[in-house]
Amino acid sequence: MENSEPMISDENTNQSQDSEMNETDSEATCYCDKPRIVGSAEIQCTLCLRWFHVNCVDGVNGVCLPFITNYQFCCKTCSPTAIDKFQRKQASFSQICLTALANLTHDALSRGETKTVFSKDKDIIPFIDKNWEGITILSRRTKSTWHNTVLKTLHKENDLFLSDESGENFSLLNPDLSKIAPNYENLRNASSGLGLSDTTKSRSAKRKAPFDNIPFSGMKQKKNEIGPSNKLMAHGYPLEHPFNKDGYRYILAESDPHAPNRQAFDDSQEWAGKPIPGYLYRTCLANHVLLALHDRAPQLKVSDDRLSVTGDKGYSMLRASHGVRYGGWYFEATIEEMPPDGATRIGWSQSLGNLQAPCGYDKFSYSWRSRKGTVFHQSRGKHYRDGFEEGDVVGFYIYLPTPKKPSKLLPTTYKDRPLVKFKSHLYYEDKDNVSESEKSLKPCTGSKIMFFKNGKNQGVAFEDIYEGIYYPAFSLYKTTTVTVNCGPDFKFPPKGLESFRPMSDAAIQSIVDGCLADIVYHVENEGKLPEF
Repeated sequence: MENSEPMISDENTNQSQDSEMNETDSEATCYCDKPRIVGSAEIQCTLCLRWFHVNCVDGVNGVCLPFITNYQFCCKTCSPTAIDKFQRKQASFSQICLTALANLTHDALSRGETKTVFSKDKDIIPFIDKNWEGITILSRRTKSTWHNTVLKTLHKENDLFLSDESGENFSLLNPDLSKIAPNYENLRNASSGLGLSDTTKSRSAKRKAPFDNIPFSGMKQKKNEIGPSNKLMAHGYPLEHPFNKDGYRYILAESDPHAPNRQAFDDSQEWAGKPIPGYLYRTCLANHVLLALHDRAPQLKVSDDRLSVTGDKGYSMLRASHGVRYGGWYFEATIEEMPPDGATRIGWSQSLGNLQAPCGYDKFSYSWRSRKGTVFHQSRGKHYRDGFEEGDVVGFYIYLPTPKKPSKLLPTTYKDRPLVKFKSHLYYEDKDNVSESEKSLKPCTGSKIMFFKNGKNQGVAFEDIYEGIYYPAFSLYKTTTVTVNCGPDFKFPPKGLESFRPMSDAAIQSIVDGCLADIVYHVENEGKLPEF
């Protein structure tokens, strides 16, 4: 991690800064148990609101300026997976100006000066231009029209900035730099009498006017003021979300910082209230393969760590968060609990497999049943091996040859799909078209599926399965509970396999493939996308 602290002097700080630091000594501390250093590169956890020195956090890449607010961070203490999660967000010009003035103010105080008012042309614009990459994730602007946008922002946001009589010099309304943090939008909504529900009545995602998301307040946000519908778990998926059903699938989206015309769209007043173009966003992919929260029958109960699932009455199914399209892949499942009248069918399913039915019900899935060891595809069962029971560890291997057509190597990009808003998050909405997809299915010559029981190879169950992307799939009958292990450390490593990859590797592979698919989309549509 490269820390950039251009506004901090090597000289000793004055008494003003010392008193400011002492006010924060009593707060909850970083992993290193040292107090905050206001004016250094620090980030705040969205959940516990503790401050952390950037040097002490994993996964923060690139230049990180002091007083940035355009990010979301969950510390490993709050994370059920014990992993730091840091994600930069696109900075509005309000945030850019706030970061610039805060650094200029801190630099002046550190030199023992009393100056807190700064010139737009001599101080603020040069600072932003010099530290552009540390403030925003967008490419540097080639035209100087953004200078005028900065001036408009400084005048407009009078609850953040003060101007003198000339209208060319500005200062912070609240000089307490320790109060600058990323989590203040909810306070703005609360003070205006608006709740989160007031902003999510419309089904389609519409553009707000620029500078609506103001990050700064004179008060510190309390933990209980972060609404549940706006929280992200440490594994990166919203607690409240739409389910894939009724002929539609919903894919969580995040802002694409590399999309063309992104900054122009953010600055545009004409697009306020209009639907957001899908190409400005991208599919949000998690760093770990877990059980999907949205791609499941709603009656199934998934554990907080998203590694276990419990059934409810009749058969229903859920899939894992990531799928595979070629190569050899393997995962394990442990049968934690299975009542005498319970059962489970586990295997592989494409995204269109029916969630309100057992795995192996249709053309899109293949499974192995615990009772009698029957394997299923298209609801047709055949004897395979003996079944499995509570306490057994069963393994699932799939092999899909590499497609000959380059177009089949990359996943589908959803940038041409509409965006819909649900509980403060955006999702791509995609129609299933099950009947058309069934007609287009073709056998994949050379493919196969094999099952394992407590490390012993049970032989080939299916060959020449249909082409497609396959996800680990779990269907449960009654209150059966199953825990998944996607590797790389397996309780019973499979024997007799020449080569395979653990399903845990599919997370990084999906991110790489998704990035390439998005790049191809932008190249193929260059000059065709709307300008703002």
